[in-house]
Amino acid sequence: MAIEASIIGVGMARHGYRADQGWRDLIFEAGSRAIADAGIDRAAIEGGLVSVTCPEAFEQQNLGPLAAEELGLTGGSYAQVVGACAGGTMAFLHGVDMIRSGRSAYVIVMGVEKMSDVYSVSDALLSYPDQDFEAPAGFDYVDTMALMHARYMQKYAATAEQVAAFVRQDRWYAARNANAIDYRRPALSMDDIMGSGWASRPITRAECARGCDGASALVLARADAGHRRAIRVAGVAAATGPNAMGAKFGAWLGGEDIAEAVPTALAAERAYRAAGIDAADVDLAQVHDCFSVMGALHLEGLGIFPRGEAARAVAAGETAPGGHCPTNTDGGRIGLGHPTGATGISILCETATQLRGEAGERQIADARIGVAQSMGGNNALSAVAVLTGS
Repeated sequence: MAIEASIIGVGMARHGYRADQGWRDLIFEAGSRAIADAGIDRAAIEGGLVSVTCPEAFEQQNLGPLAAEELGLTGGSYAQVVGACAGGTMAFLHGVDMIRSGRSAYVIVMGVEKMSDVYSVSDALLSYPDQDFEAPAGFDYVDTMALMHARYMQKYAATAEQVAAFVRQDRWYAARNANAIDYRRPALSMDDIMGSGWASRPITRAECARGCDGASALVLARADAGHRRAIRVAGVAAATGPNAMGAKFGAWLGGEDIAEAVPTALAAERAYRAAGIDAADVDLAQVHDCFSVMGALHLEGLGIFPRGEAARAVAAGETAPGGHCPTNTDGGRIGLGHPTGATGISILCETATQLRGEAGERQIADARIGVAQSMGGNNALSAVAVLTGS
């Protein structure tokens, strides 16, 4: 009989600017909470993975064994995973494989980032564009996303206000999430968003995720271990595509280009197949909205909305509580905050919390199936997980 994996513990360190805390403090906070939530002895954990995007920001590599030592976890197999902003979900994928292989009964998966230790978050992410073909032309990460944003509006006749609706939605959820950078902050008007100044036209400053400090952690176990609040990992998959903007044109059959999230579609197809579901079965989703337009692209890649329709759907309230598919219930990367190495695990913490019915003010009624998606690089890597509750 195949071994299945489940999430039995979740823990997060609040996302924001925490200059008085080191990366060890953040990983200890999140990891300790996850272990306590799992209700197991630390000695039962047999290995784990730590996701980080910019370890050079705090001048430390080899975070796997160092994080294990910080948490008092000894003797197991611990390693560092780097997969840009998708690294957390990629670490989760490999942690699930550790359980499914039968090699480990309990595994911890963690993510951490310390963006406040760098002079500029943008500088820390300069290596995301292709260093041979894009960076020499003066493109940074925001510029490449601006091209996707402009192409999406051109190709699908979406308005700037429809795309920006993701920001208002994220603020609503984040204001109700004590772990979020925007916790208890007031609602944003469309005038606030459109008048916030340009990051890289047509992206306004308010439409950008905020790189910040934070950590998150999950404890995984065999699904047959009998843990009462376990959330089943029904499917998890990843897919890649070209990173450079120009290479995306003509890379796929069917006319897809930078206005589509093709790796997300490929990963979702595989994860849905493993879970035995399709997009219509999904009750809530977490997507990688590092910029507002990317939320729309990934919702379409997941099949939640037809191609070219997600921005209009968000603007119409279809991702709000009670809508077709409540999305980014944690506040998204824009409202929760985006500690890049932790993000791919934070979205899984939120999905599990929702499926347990423990999300408080932002709880989605009758949620049984949740999807969590994260992106790495210029829409070059996407990881998708399907979780199911009891």
